[in-house]
Amino acid sequence: MSSSLFLRQVFLFISSLFFLFSGDVPSAAGAPTPVVSTRAMTRQRRNKQQTMEFLNAHNVARVASGASSLRWDQGLARFASDWAQKRKSDCQMTHSGGPHGENIFWYKRGMNWTPKRVVTTWVDESLHYDRTTNSCVAGKMCGHYTQIIWRTTTAVGCARVRCDNDRGFLVVCEYSPGGNYDGESPFDLPK
Repeated sequence: MSSSLFLRQVFLFISSLFFLFSGDVPSAAGAPTPVVSTRAMTRQRRNKQQTMEFLNAHNVARVASGASSLRWDQGLARFASDWAQKRKSDCQMTHSGGPHGENIFWYKRGMNWTPKRVVTTWVDESLHYDRTTNSCVAGKMCGHYTQIIWRTTTAVGCARVRCDNDRGFLVVCEYSPGGNYDGESPFDLPK
């Protein structure tokens, strides 16, 4: 290979990198086409990783309880995100009253609460669930856990939002179909 051909290939490679990172790339028709920025690509990768971490943590708990795995539902994730955005100004753990099952979690800024750790905290409520009476131990919570393992639930979608004024972060997970019906056990199968 001649040195001029090599230099021409290097020039074309560098030129293509320049176009790639300049923000606009000519399309086949010659019109500029926007390029996804490195920051946007990083955000997309982080969101996908967070999604998988939420889903995997739920499914580990479900398999351990004998329930089938959940699938990720983008509509539920959007509902969770919309509700979290509405609570962003006050960061209150208030339920949406929507048509789905729902778990909510809040944590302070600066703490390392991964999606897995949040779900694990809910699952740890299993220590307070009495299967024989189908109830929580007096004075303890277990409803987050029972929603996660509810047999008829098939899908989950979650979102996390940074609250205003350094109030921390709010995590919302939506479940469909929802669970935690009075008088029913999370282990009951539909008849």
